Amino acid sequence: MSKHVLITGATRGIGRACADLFLAANWAVTAVARTATDLAAMKKEYPGAQLTTVAVDLSSEAGAEGIPAVFYDVVLLNAAAFAPGPLLGEEDLYEHLQRVNVLANHRLARRLLPLLRARGAGHLVVIGSRGTDFQPEHLTAYVATKYALRGLFLGWAAELSGSGVRATLVAPGATLTSSWDDEEPPADILMPEAVAEVVWEVVREEREGRVVV
Repeated sequence: MSKHVLITGATRGIGRACADLFLAANWAVTAVARTATDLAAMKKEYPGAQLTTVAVDLSSEAGAEGIPAVFYDVVLLNAAAFAPGPLLGEEDLYEHLQRVNVLANHRLARRLLPLLRARGAGHLVVIGSRGTDFQPEHLTAYVATKYALRGLFLGWAAELSGSGVRATLVAPGATLTSSWDDEEPPADILMPEAVAEVVWEVVREEREGRVVV
């Protein structure tokens, strides 16, 4: 029986690169994304694969309820919203970003992690950010949500400790995804495939804790 991974934000960037790797390794993949047409296109690319798609808006309060509450060998919390900007600007960027980067992950964890803990198996992998190590001035609202996510991860890891469920926070630096369409990316920007390789190694080698990319 194939192992099963849930991936949020699975049609673009890091999530899509991770989905490609797990599908290539013959895992069953439940791919979660907001846009149904993107998921349908992904499904067409893998006609014979064990690929289940779920179209939900994780920024909504009901978003997590659309995720099948079953045991997953790996829960990969990757979906994130990105926007540069300060905390004290005219637009409340933090409130906007918090819905996906913090609350959606909190709700999914409450829905899915008790099932892993009850089974005494599985692996939680969370995509964080290296930005929490140096607080970029033009990304304060975004990084504040990633600080909150890092705090949630520490809580999840503590509550899963000793249960048989592994917990890993993968913290990449700036990664070239569609989030950078309106920004000038730095010269040393990571490719999504490089981050996905680290996620795959973390799962394969059963690594825990915080892994910086």
